[in-house]
Amino acid sequence: MTAKLRLDSIDALRGTAALMVAGYHIWGHYGVYPFPSIGVVPWTKSAGIFAYLVSPFRWGYLGVGLFLVLSGFCIHLPFARKRAESGRYDFEWRKFYLRRLWRLYPAYAVSVVGTFFLLLFTSHGTDLVGSPPTVMDLLSHLTLTHGYFDRYFYGIVHVYWSLALEFEIYLAYPIFLYAFRNIGLSRSIILLSVVSLAWRFVMMNVFHYQLISIAPTGPYAPMGFVLSRMPEWLFGAWLAEWFVAGGNQSFHRISLVIASVVVLFAAILSTLAEPMWVFTDLLFGLGFAFVIAAAIVPMRHGASSSPKHILYRALVWTGTISYSIYLFHMQLSWFANPWIRELSSEPLQFLLRVGVLLISIPFIALIFRFVEAPFLSAPRPDEKLFRIYSVLSRFIGIKSDASVVVRNG
Repeated sequence: MTAKLRLDSIDALRGTAALMVAGYHIWGHYGVYPFPSIGVVPWTKSAGIFAYLVSPFRWGYLGVGLFLVLSGFCIHLPFARKRAESGRYDFEWRKFYLRRLWRLYPAYAVSVVGTFFLLLFTSHGTDLVGSPPTVMDLLSHLTLTHGYFDRYFYGIVHVYWSLALEFEIYLAYPIFLYAFRNIGLSRSIILLSVVSLAWRFVMMNVFHYQLISIAPTGPYAPMGFVLSRMPEWLFGAWLAEWFVAGGNQSFHRISLVIASVVVLFAAILSTLAEPMWVFTDLLFGLGFAFVIAAAIVPMRHGASSSPKHILYRALVWTGTISYSIYLFHMQLSWFANPWIRELSSEPLQFLLRVGVLLISIPFIALIFRFVEAPFLSAPRPDEKLFRIYSVLSRFIGIKSDASVVVRNG
């Protein structure tokens, strides 16, 4: 399997995750759910055939968990390679945080500020629940601290809570590496997963916080905190080490697919009983780790050529702009939702919501081109953004670094 194919498979999964989240927001919040589980969308008894056909959209929120595992894989992969080559992770925290900030924050800041003013002046024409966002919503989001406060947790755009979580994980990454070096990768992940389960149990059973996207009401903040969701990211980091060590060469894809189906089915069963919610996110993360492992196992036949079918290519392309999709997919739909909900036909509502999402994709691609793409890698000295990058570098105490970030990072 070529390097390009490996990266394409990761991009295809990122595209899948982005479409899962977008699908959840265009229908999972508004449609009916024909099964007696998970409380955000009410269970509709005697639901029609259409409700069963589109019910998978209700599970689209799991794209967040898939993104977390993919993030762990992509972020840890270069460090796993360093360790394989030199025996050390060689973590330079200034360069690491500069690159994460440069890669992710500009598009995020544009989406936060732009959406804040969009809602401030037009919320009367959307289906925005409650009052328009406040200045504290804006400040907490720009500082990525909104994830610590239930009041701001779902402010401005619902999905932004997971970006605060991602930032928390980056802050915890040096701790993860320290544990990997001193007690071993697998032992560290097991220990940290036990810590996470203990945190989740206490938060749910003592302080009565709720599981994001499953419980019908909050408060949610401690369940979107790094201690609650770090196992998913750590499973991705473990996959990166496994991949670098060549573990993917000794497995057949079918066995990993079967394992993913078994674990994901167990995760679904855990949603049926509230006491089992302690394990839900961990099980979904483990199931997605098996999915990713299957995706990076070499093809036994025709391994030298990339898949050519149009769906795969579309998913790969979607994966390249998945971050922009994640940031901007909800905004256009807000203006369509009020009149779409007035329609009596559920199939027509569904088709119109899908149509709105499809119409938004070209706009998102333009946003990617002009807002996100300029920050995919560190600028060269002859590029316009190099001066800003140099100032940031000096501010945190390093020399200008024009090296390129990992494509799937």
